[in-house]
Amino acid sequence: MKNSAEEYLKTLNDKSVWVFTKQETDFNTSVLAAKLFNEIPDIENTNIEQYFSEHHDDYGIETDRHRMMVIPQLFGLITKTPFYQRGGQYNKERSTAVFDEFNKLFVNKNGTQTISDLKKYNELKTEQILKLKIHAIIDTANNNENYDVLPVIYIYKVLKDLQVKYDINEISMNHLYTYIMTCKNYKDLDNAVEYIKDDGPISKYVSIYKGNSRIITCIKKNINLFNITSNSISINPEFDEYFYNNFFAKYDLSELNDILMRDVDYAYFLYNVQDFNINLIDSPSPELVKIINISEVHPKEVIKVETSDIENDDDYEEKVDSINENNINKDVAIGAHKISPISIDKTKISKKYKRNPLLGKIAIQNAYYCCERDEKHKTFISAKTHKNFMEAHHLVPVMYQQEIWDKFGINVDCVENIISLCPTCHRAFHNGTKEVKASIIEDIYKKLVPRYKSIGFDITLDEVKKLYKVK
Repeated sequence: MKNSAEEYLKTLNDKSVWVFTKQETDFNTSVLAAKLFNEIPDIENTNIEQYFSEHHDDYGIETDRHRMMVIPQLFGLITKTPFYQRGGQYNKERSTAVFDEFNKLFVNKNGTQTISDLKKYNELKTEQILKLKIHAIIDTANNNENYDVLPVIYIYKVLKDLQVKYDINEISMNHLYTYIMTCKNYKDLDNAVEYIKDDGPISKYVSIYKGNSRIITCIKKNINLFNITSNSISINPEFDEYFYNNFFAKYDLSELNDILMRDVDYAYFLYNVQDFNINLIDSPSPELVKIINISEVHPKEVIKVETSDIENDDDYEEKVDSINENNINKDVAIGAHKISPISIDKTKISKKYKRNPLLGKIAIQNAYYCCERDEKHKTFISAKTHKNFMEAHHLVPVMYQQEIWDKFGINVDCVENIISLCPTCHRAFHNGTKEVKASIIEDIYKKLVPRYKSIGFDITLDEVKKLYKVK
């Protein structure tokens, strides 16, 4: 039985609202700031603050304060490590793969930067706005430390449920701030719908919430999914059916929220193009509004991370190889072993644990693109990296994620459990005889034991062999 609206209000304080930075929230300005950042020469040894101050006018950026780069970090154009701490060292950060796609769309025409494909630009922009997450990437007061919400998607889902279930097409901004923008996770959504449906009382903190949160300003400034006034919010009917059919009908949103609990998983999701192919800026054409046969559309994974089938690594390895090392701040992998895995309903065959390609890439980087079983092993040169092609292998398979977590408190999708192998060793591991597999496990285990100890992972060699059914 859910708490009453009055009881819910008692759980709120003046800092319960979703936090977003009070700085400039215009996405287009953020892209320009990221372009400036991307062009800083010798970034590790440059005074970032001075460079930004001297060059901000080059791209028509009004402020000369380099800290406005926190906004392109929120939008996933520049890395931020760690996400939830103030400041940080900009010299260690890098522009992301998403930014690279934006940057390709800029051309210099008569001395002016223009966008060559505005439709593609707006699709990419929409995707990044949809991927915004609360807890805010930089929340200096840690007000939203335990909040895990994708705000645009969350607001839409509440409004859609009110529309479909109760024929409520518009709600007050006061109800939005009281019952939606104080939710901590996806599980709170149904209660929010019920409180608003019943015209629940308004929080005494609403005026403070409106002053402290820039989420609505950010949404209103960058996409057209909602009709927003000073007093009310509703779904923009021009985009409603288009967005519902082309996004909500396609993706498993509850799974998405579970997947993005770890910083490193959210980093991969935010920094790499996920191909939503949704444009919530330009009016959709009629042929895009409806899907020809919606019944044939099955929910699919939003995040591009492979399943844990240890006998089918090809797609995962391709994703690992595709990540540009120049877009990575490796510090994002720190602590990935500490976060519990999502709960899997084993009755659903399609539900499997995920492996994050970003962690595989970092493991290969750490091995300097060599085979860690034997660095003398030869391989070919990758067309994408122009370095030795290596494959990332989890010694303790991710398919045993829950069992390992229950026993050791370790999330095995972490750099410490991943080893860089040449394709020959990797194929031998999967396709060799039990004797070959046992020998390779012994070799790899010796390499990984120091890493395991560094994170308190006390699994024995015999326990690893047992997972592979070898002696």
